[in-house]
Amino acid sequence: MSAIVPAMDEPEVLAPVDVHGDALDATSVDATARVTSVRALLRAASGSFGLNVWNTAATVLTTIALARLMTLDAFGTYSWVVATVYLLTVPAILGVDRLIVREVAVYVSRGEHGHVRGLLRRSIQLVLATCAAIVALVAVALLVFGGASSPDTNTALMIGVLALPALSLAWVGQSALMGLHHVVQGQTPELFLRPGLLLGAVAIAALAVTGTISAPLAASLFTITAYVAAVLALVMLWQRMRASVPTAAPVFETRTWLAGAFALVLLSGALFINSQIGVVLLGFLNDPESAGLYAVAQRGAMLVAFPLLALNAALAPSAARLWAARNLPQLQRLTTIGARAVLLVSLPIAIVFIVAGEPLLRIVFGAPFAAAALPLAILSLGQLANAATGSVTTLLMMTGNQRRAAYGIGAGLALNLGLGIALIPGYGATGAAIAAATGLIVSNVIHTFIARSSLGVDPTAIGLAPRAPKAAE
Repeated sequence: MSAIVPAMDEPEVLAPVDVHGDALDATSVDATARVTSVRALLRAASGSFGLNVWNTAATVLTTIALARLMTLDAFGTYSWVVATVYLLTVPAILGVDRLIVREVAVYVSRGEHGHVRGLLRRSIQLVLATCAAIVALVAVALLVFGGASSPDTNTALMIGVLALPALSLAWVGQSALMGLHHVVQGQTPELFLRPGLLLGAVAIAALAVTGTISAPLAASLFTITAYVAAVLALVMLWQRMRASVPTAAPVFETRTWLAGAFALVLLSGALFINSQIGVVLLGFLNDPESAGLYAVAQRGAMLVAFPLLALNAALAPSAARLWAARNLPQLQRLTTIGARAVLLVSLPIAIVFIVAGEPLLRIVFGAPFAAAALPLAILSLGQLANAATGSVTTLLMMTGNQRRAAYGIGAGLALNLGLGIALIPGYGATGAAIAAATGLIVSNVIHTFIARSSLGVDPTAIGLAPRAPKAAE
């Protein structure tokens, strides 16, 4: 939802308002101050950091296990299926995940509990409807065009797509818990339980299966663990709703929510596409082996990125509330501290991958994956630039500037897609890495200028003093 925010010459003397432009009362302002301190942010960021450490470790271990238990062709097929399923979550979830984080945080601060319940109920209904439609379309497409692919690829894709409702509902639950300011608990099913369950399932399969693991079997493990994590996420949400949100009749603003979700889906969707398009294009334009190499390089680059992921999760609800209260000095302070901490942690990881990527890949994944060293170095450089600009995209989304953020994300996606199509046929995984890193860097540079002009906040590790922003859209 676009926020209408007046221009500010002296932001510190303005009455606090929320992202909808309405005044917040003194109680809400006090609540905002309590939940947006540096200590609270660091506590949430530390918890998120720990979850991301485990998620990254479990994901990398699962990737190592599958890379060694599957043929390179089967591993590439599985990686392509998972990337395709994640791309399909963009239309499936309709941007309501980001909308829920922002709107629930504001509704709770205003005591509008009926709106919280109405938003969650309508979001679940929309997500289930879109997931059912997408699964049906994929099934029809496989019946009509499945002859062009191998039976294993078709079977793995259909099994993987069945995970779509589980992934989408889990993100709805996670977003609602984050909006209620249970940042760590909200991420637990997705970042702790699901990767742990998948790692355990792969270990059991390795003991039970004679020979190599097929792509359909790996996709089945992915889908089953997604449903377990989704059920746990919704149970956690139900428990927190009972404790934190008083019973109230649901209030629905479906048109307003759909408008806000549509604007956010363009942004979150483009971000997802940017992260997955390389594997998908390699599957179409090159071969499964190249997709497998790129998937391994991408997993490695996750280690450079996960400190920023932890910060994004912790900062999102705080940014929404601080912007609602027009507390620019505190917003700048939290943003700068977070960006510097992220860069400090990400830098040595990136250096190791750039300098010693080939021997590390050879030792960890096996000799065939040493060819992913150059893509890993390129992606690490891109993620290092991403870390240096801090939580800029999250900051823009949580302050109602999603339409302005679309410029940077659109430019990055266009570069990623265009360069990928041009470079992948000739350079394979290296071409995909160049396209992804270039798009990421350009997107973040554009977003940094937008944040400085629209919010008056410097999102980078430099941390320039806040200044009077322009009116938000």
